[in-house]
Amino acid sequence: MLLNIGKSALDPAILSAFEVETLAVRVPGLARPVLLRTRETDQQVFRKVFVRSEYQHRFAPHAATIIDAGANVGVSVLWFRLRYPEALIVALEPDPANFECLQANCGHLDRVVLINAALWSDDTELALQTTLAGKPMESWSTRTIAAGAADTPGVAMTRALSLRSVMAQAGIDHVDLLKIDIEGAEKDVFEATDLEWLDRTSAMTVEFHDRFRPGCSAAVQAALAGRAHESARKGENSWFRLLR
Repeated sequence: MLLNIGKSALDPAILSAFEVETLAVRVPGLARPVLLRTRETDQQVFRKVFVRSEYQHRFAPHAATIIDAGANVGVSVLWFRLRYPEALIVALEPDPANFECLQANCGHLDRVVLINAALWSDDTELALQTTLAGKPMESWSTRTIAAGAADTPGVAMTRALSLRSVMAQAGIDHVDLLKIDIEGAEKDVFEATDLEWLDRTSAMTVEFHDRFRPGCSAAVQAALAGRAHESARKGENSWFRLLR
């Protein structure tokens, strides 16, 4: 006997006797199912992106170049591919486990560049914070911190790139849509000395993390203070359109 939930049919005997580690979700328009880990935050990310459509906004009706900083397991990349089928998408994810899932979900896509690195103010090496108060952090909460601030033996390290370097590596000189969800590192990105890339960006969606890193939203507002722009809010994301 199968348990019917929505469009899916599940066998309760299997669910009770074994652990289902991965879900394969079929999304219309995608050639392959989206792989989601059941004991991670992948399903919450999927709900945010595909159920709530939080990355659909009037500030970005068209996009030929997209940078996705904090791509996690690639759910947002897949949504962008459906929404902007001809776009070049550059996705950054520093966490090795997340990046492995990102490759599984998006490695087969044309015009998608996957980079195992964090977005930062400049090119450097950072520490990955994966525990808090001695407990593992959820996979969508992995944070990057300055290497000198890491005091845990054997802490994982990651490469970090500035937006100027990401654009140069991808061979693009303009970003139509910049998505930033980088767990507080947006403060460092927008407090960088070099913000010239803002003048080559049309629209941004940023999730702020002032709740554990005060000053994130203030850093973005300060960077935009001398630049004509519009702003809006949708879900957890703040949207900005740079006016020329």
